[in-house]
Amino acid sequence: MQRNRAHLKGEWIAKLLRSHIRPLSERRVGIEIERIGLWNDLTPFQYSTQTLTNGQIRPGAIDLLKELSQKYHWATINNSQGRPLGLTNPIGKVTLEPGGQVELSTDPFYDLITIQQKVTHFENQIAEITNPWNLHWIGLAVNPINKVSDIELIPSTRYQIMDDFLKSRGSLGTSMMRRTSSVQVNLDYTSEEEAIEMLRAALLLAPISYALFANSPFCEGKDTGYLSFRGRIWQYTDPSRTGLLPEVFEGDFDFNDYADYLWNEPLMFVQDSKNNYHSGRGFCLKEIEMGKLPGITCSETNQINAMRELFSEARIKLGYIEIRSIDGLLPDYRYAASAFWLGILYGTSARKEVFKLLGNLSAQDRQVLFSETIKSGLKAHAPKLKLIDICKILVEVAESELKTRGLGEESLLSPLKENLKQNLNPAEFLVRRFTTEWKSDITKVIEHTIQR
Repeated sequence: MQRNRAHLKGEWIAKLLRSHIRPLSERRVGIEIERIGLWNDLTPFQYSTQTLTNGQIRPGAIDLLKELSQKYHWATINNSQGRPLGLTNPIGKVTLEPGGQVELSTDPFYDLITIQQKVTHFENQIAEITNPWNLHWIGLAVNPINKVSDIELIPSTRYQIMDDFLKSRGSLGTSMMRRTSSVQVNLDYTSEEEAIEMLRAALLLAPISYALFANSPFCEGKDTGYLSFRGRIWQYTDPSRTGLLPEVFEGDFDFNDYADYLWNEPLMFVQDSKNNYHSGRGFCLKEIEMGKLPGITCSETNQINAMRELFSEARIKLGYIEIRSIDGLLPDYRYAASAFWLGILYGTSARKEVFKLLGNLSAQDRQVLFSETIKSGLKAHAPKLKLIDICKILVEVAESELKTRGLGEESLLSPLKENLKQNLNPAEFLVRRFTTEWKSDITKVIEHTIQR
């Protein structure tokens, strides 16, 4: 990819990315966990307090945030009207996704065992409040029962702008916002060259990640025919900002090229000098720099907005690579996925193995593999590849790297290794039982996936 870089204003973004390169001694890991709440009657956990037909008051996410703040003295994050949308706590930040999904974004920690312990404590704190309400947190990546129209959008200007924008971009954009959950893993880069190598490896491995961790086969009470219907939803969200970023594999792609890509990508939302959100009206930073959006500049804030409005299966953020190809999962699988990705991306030899196994795939091959794995998981038809063998090799490589770290994180891979022995991923276990012993009763799926 050849560009006249001397004239690229996008280099502002590249310099920002370079300024956050971390020394190897400071390398850490963080995870982001989104959870979907359902009531006993299978209605969704909403933002607002609800009054039922029998007069019963049902708490909402607004009440959960207030109670957590009062009980644990966590500071609230409010919208412009003073309504709570999140919290800061001792291990990170609690926020709400557009449909009221509760997300914990951990601070970076040295190892996954520490994160597991701290997240377990945090989720127990949540449970102390929500268990008496009879609210259940389910380990699925798509709300398995409710329609989009059943789910309230939280009172966020940014999300309202996104909702309006995505309605015009793809048929399932509003489903993505209201009905999905994921696990995201954040892994630090220690040089520009390593960041690009990690990004490429993460994008190559995205279909493998879906094959291993697909966990969303149901929607509106039915088997969708996709083991990761969440992956399918992302395919129909916004084609220009999702997927596998084939541009990353062109030539000597670097931070300048990544920055240039972001510089020319239409923005959903922007912020003014007072940090108020506005519609980007489809303008990119290049056009904003030319004055096409009055009152808005190419500030550092809007450069960061451009980074977070890219929804590819992996992306570069300030100082780390964010892995986005993991379905929402129950805790054991969640940490297995995190350990797999940490082992692969933090090991130089592990990354080389990724390129050895998958590096010869064309952009079309990668896209076909992605579409096959979100549908069929480990049994996906993969021309030129023996998918299950590749998965086993990569899990062994990840385990070896984790053992080298010497922190005990390899123990977290146990559920994944057991699944591979049976050539099944989490979704396949559920579909098998759904179609046999549960006789297509979605309530049995929900009962089985409640986080205890």
